[in-house]
Amino acid sequence: MNIVDRAKHALWKESGLPHDPKGPKGYVEDARLNLVSGVTPEMIKPDYCRGSGQEWLTKIRAIHSSAALAANAFGRWKTDPAELRILGLSGFQPPILEAQCPTGLGGTPPNLDVLLQSSDTVIGIESKLLEPLTPTKPYFSPSYSRNRLPLCEEPWWNLLEQVRHWPPAHLDAAQLVKHYLGLRKRFPTGRKVFLMYIFWKPLNAANFAEYSQHAEDIEKFRNGVSEGGAVQFISMDYLQLWDSWSGGADLAEHAKLLKQRYCVEI
Repeated sequence: MNIVDRAKHALWKESGLPHDPKGPKGYVEDARLNLVSGVTPEMIKPDYCRGSGQEWLTKIRAIHSSAALAANAFGRWKTDPAELRILGLSGFQPPILEAQCPTGLGGTPPNLDVLLQSSDTVIGIESKLLEPLTPTKPYFSPSYSRNRLPLCEEPWWNLLEQVRHWPPAHLDAAQLVKHYLGLRKRFPTGRKVFLMYIFWKPLNAANFAEYSQHAEDIEKFRNGVSEGGAVQFISMDYLQLWDSWSGGADLAEHAKLLKQRYCVEI
């Protein structure tokens, strides 16, 4: 059994959810079954149906779905955003799932898994579950040229040019650069903007080379934009996020449910 299958099996077993007997393995029959307490389809379905990823049709029903993970983690705050704390910040509007931030180059805009906004802060979140276990080859179309990206800051442009030549990696660096460009285009001035990469890993991640390489890929990416700029890149794993939600009763209870569902060894 390869590492992806091991992770899927551990997540399926921990969830205790029945597979859809008529569907693919690891998928529940109804999306409602795949959501933790406090998150309902009515809260999140409009966002997923508006997005371009078609997550609601199939992916949201997968027990190992990164879309379901993002919905479970952040959908709870659709109706009560005042309780949400992240990076020590609060005062957010209801989170938007599958938020589109066009780069200005045409084509299908990259979808952020979560977009948080307050009066002075924007946080665009890219969420991953099992995707980092499979190396991804970075790709930018020829339209990603310097003259067509006037808002792209020099460190990010230099990183984009480097990423073009990266071998397949456990971090989808091209996707993150595109999210940066989308955030720069949509929120050029006036607020502090963060691009946040949040990823799942098993409790025994230290035993697997894939996670060590993923950590190296993140650090390589971070070093490429360490000079700062209009968008600050931040990364953390989900357990770090959930541990930070220990300050308030609602946050702590929600974090407990998420840990019970997703904290496993593989």
